[in-house]
Amino acid sequence: MKKKFAIVFAVCWAVLLGAGIGWKVYQNQGERGVFLVPRREHSVDDPVLYNQRDAGWSKDKLGDSPYTMGSSGCLTTCIASALSTQHKNTGAGREISPGELNQLFGESGVYNKSGDIVWEKVKEALPDTEILVASEVDPQEIEDLLDEGRYPIVKVKIGGNGASHWVAIMEAWDKLYRCMDPLDNSGHLISLNDHENVAYRMRCVYWAD
Repeated sequence: MKKKFAIVFAVCWAVLLGAGIGWKVYQNQGERGVFLVPRREHSVDDPVLYNQRDAGWSKDKLGDSPYTMGSSGCLTTCIASALSTQHKNTGAGREISPGELNQLFGESGVYNKSGDIVWEKVKEALPDTEILVASEVDPQEIEDLLDEGRYPIVKVKIGGNGASHWVAIMEAWDKLYRCMDPLDNSGHLISLNDHENVAYRMRCVYWAD
């Protein structure tokens, strides 16, 4: 009887383990992530931290889509943070809040019906910026952008294997990148290690010199 129970238990455990592994593979299929470790330190004196769920804009719609800043505005929030941080640290451009940026994007038709950003339209909303839509995540390009006072925005999986999410990389020290996470309300930069240091896509929007 004990032997039969042990066999049944082993089979059930194998099925559960296999299901768990399959779920992880499914969550990341079709996207190749790049593990990011900085080669040198980068500092930021005065990062501007925004939260997509701030009451000032959380209920605002993303253009004509049914989605809101609070539910789906992480990328817009990251762009606002990157531009505002660049301004405070280099004097380029100006500060801009996620609410203001979302309004500009809506007026300029930057969002499609699903609330995604149409990158070709961003220049119409922000004519004084440059837009980088990288074809792949390049670790060296991330370091170069930080050296220039520009802040790359990377797509991650929440916690390493959860839903897709965007964060803005601001600095690096102790062999870890520190980023502005628009879902974090601690008031501090967080470690990219919170998302397993893996990035799937990279964008950068910065004030032109």
